[in-house]
Amino acid sequence: MESWGGISSAEMRAIDENAEWLGVDRILLMENAGSSVARTVYQWLGGLAGKKIVVVCGTGNNGGDGFAAARHMASLGARVTVILLGDRERIRTPEARRNFETIMKMRETIEFKNVKSLEDLENARGDVMEAEAIIDAIFGTGIRGEIREPWRSMINLINSAKGLRVAVDIPSGVNPDTGEVRDIAVNANLTITFHRPKLGLPAAGDYCGEVVVAPIGIPPEAELIMGPGDARLALNMMRGRLEVALLDDVSDDVVEILKMFNIRYTFGGDAKGRVAYLGRRAHLLNSCRDASAIISLNLLDERVHMAAIIDWTEAEDKLGLRADQPAGEVCDELTKKASDLGKVIYIHGGEMDFLSNGSRCKLSWVNRPLKEEGLNAFIGLTIALIAHEVDPFRALSAAGYLAGHVSRYGLSSLMSEIDRLKS
Repeated sequence: MESWGGISSAEMRAIDENAEWLGVDRILLMENAGSSVARTVYQWLGGLAGKKIVVVCGTGNNGGDGFAAARHMASLGARVTVILLGDRERIRTPEARRNFETIMKMRETIEFKNVKSLEDLENARGDVMEAEAIIDAIFGTGIRGEIREPWRSMINLINSAKGLRVAVDIPSGVNPDTGEVRDIAVNANLTITFHRPKLGLPAAGDYCGEVVVAPIGIPPEAELIMGPGDARLALNMMRGRLEVALLDDVSDDVVEILKMFNIRYTFGGDAKGRVAYLGRRAHLLNSCRDASAIISLNLLDERVHMAAIIDWTEAEDKLGLRADQPAGEVCDELTKKASDLGKVIYIHGGEMDFLSNGSRCKLSWVNRPLKEEGLNAFIGLTIALIAHEVDPFRALSAAGYLAGHVSRYGLSSLMSEIDRLKS
């Protein structure tokens, strides 16, 4: 996350998943998103009673937000037409389908049209051109590659309309992370983005119009906690596969996890070009200077890079932090320390674990303190994910969540949880 508050689409998906894990169902987040769109359009138009509104929806969650918004606008007196682009059988998520099924039952207040071809589009042209507001809920953050027909022609039609053009989350056709427009995009007068602005919004300012950031009920803890969304994000980041040099003793559990991830490892040996698990062997630091990454336990030597894992029993001496300090205070001080040292630091062993990379802090209180099996899993997962070239902050976030899972359910449950997150 950038300092100005922008967030990537992958981070947003992780936060959504963490929110659901914390008990806030995605259907509720979609409901709040739809309500936010309706209220904002109501304010911009000075009311909705009797006004003709067209909501153009895709088959993903952005379309689901549009379906929910259509229902809310109908309840405010608008004459609503929903145009679904694509096959209704391909509506992808349960929450989007549920909202679609609801509007299909609203036969008196919502008109429905399905556009699957350019011929179908002609039947909807008049609705778009006559609307006082057109809601773009086609792609949102789900844009991928070149835009095909009839989506392409619909975007051109929206851009030619005289009504207020409103983008849901981000104008369709804009890359949410970079702001790049590879083909065409909706040229919105107003963009209503959820929870936090998307990273690409500043670069796509010409397409966004005025930007409104709408909260949708995501608890702040969904960003702070190491949750399943963080684990899924890290697993999706796995790319190459470096060899590992285990320079300190590790448990059989750690070795088993390295085997799960198909990591080649040696006990001891040359660390050059490898991920070096240094553990507590400070006297081997000089031999690790050519390692690709060094992971240490309770060491904060300037030669240690990538990841330092500190037990709370050592945190006061090494970092000047105590487990009984308020969590916010620990986050602030740990983040400053990580920034000063240029390292990713993880503290464990108490009622709450903390992680910082010098700009962000994450924590976990779930199944803490970790049992021995959970701690072994944490070390093994950290090594394995960094060996797969996952960013260390992401790797440790994922390891923190998965270690808590193992601490509760046992190591035998780890592979099934990983398979679930990778599906």
